[in-house]
Amino acid sequence: MILRNKYKYPKVCFEILSELEKNLSSELTYHSFEHTVDVANVCDDYIEYYNIPKEDADLIRIAAVGHDMGYLDSPNNHEEKSILKINSFVEPLISKEKIEIINGLIRATKIPQQPKTFYEEILADSDLDYLGRTDYPIVSRELYQEFLHFQLISDEKEWLKRQIKFLKNHRYHTTWAKLNREEHKAKNLKELEIKLKEISN
Repeated sequence: MILRNKYKYPKVCFEILSELEKNLSSELTYHSFEHTVDVANVCDDYIEYYNIPKEDADLIRIAAVGHDMGYLDSPNNHEEKSILKINSFVEPLISKEKIEIINGLIRATKIPQQPKTFYEEILADSDLDYLGRTDYPIVSRELYQEFLHFQLISDEKEWLKRQIKFLKNHRYHTTWAKLNREEHKAKNLKELEIKLKEISN
């Protein structure tokens, strides 16, 4: 996967991406380098759509590329681990106030999502953008494999039940996502329910 609009990203973003590309475990089939780039690209779409000023856009882009850095250490409480790791990259470059904004953006991706600002809504929706896309079956299969590896589920039936519950409880936050992702998310949910019924019979 290729990062779009590369010239718009602060230099620190490429340092973070390089760290992820080199050191993320291959066992992370979903929380991968490709997922990070996907989230960054979706954030870029929001930045363009809402015409977000460059100074604020830079903070969103930094948070997007760093939001899963904690997975370099462990999946447990990875948002806070991501904040610690990303802060070591940005502390010499930007003010404490801006760092706090980045920290809030990263925390907004924690499940269940509870974004407090519009920019946090953007990152939260970007992180789960795939739920309402046509490539949902491909991306969710990657998450399924990761869950199996870390023994978070025992089989496909348990996975389907958890995904159905997750999609039913999930809500997008931004107007754009509600208009452009909710309808297809409902289709993805229906397909999961059909599949669960098939394997349960």
